[in-house]
Amino acid sequence: MKKSDILSLVYQLSYPIGLMVLGLILLISPDTASALIARILGWLLTLVGIGTGIAAIADRRGAIGKGFTAVGFVCVGGWLLAHPLILAAGMGRFLGILLLLRGLRDLKLRYQEGRSNLLAIITTAAGVILMVLPMTTSRLLFRLCGAAILAIGIALLLDRLKNQRYLDDGGDPNIIDAL
Repeated sequence: MKKSDILSLVYQLSYPIGLMVLGLILLISPDTASALIARILGWLLTLVGIGTGIAAIADRRGAIGKGFTAVGFVCVGGWLLAHPLILAAGMGRFLGILLLLRGLRDLKLRYQEGRSNLLAIITTAAGVILMVLPMTTSRLLFRLCGAAILAIGIALLLDRLKNQRYLDDGGDPNIIDAL
């Protein structure tokens, strides 16, 4: 096998293998995705704060307001960098509160109408679970995404291995092309 054939094979298989590794990471440790998103957001906020601070120094009009805004962005960005999972937990709790309020409202309406309360009870229970275990939402979502990415990676790998050409590229001078 020539060196160019090995590089071609590595090039063809690197993308599906990369997808499979990403899917496994999301399946095994879904908090890494939440932490990565929070860290990227933290760095972006910090950079926006630094840019706003530079703009406050360069342009003196409204410098005090821009300065406070810059300090606020840098503080929030630094806080997210220091506590990356707090964003996912906060979103989970927020969704839990919304589901709990919706479930309680539906329970009240269903009770007044005399209809079945099963869906309202399930919604209320989901809201309580998300308030008590706020990371459940992000972990479930990232695990589902990881399973899908892993399946796509496996399918791509199998497809590329199946469609791998076993013939040479036609560089043999003893082969005569009739066309």
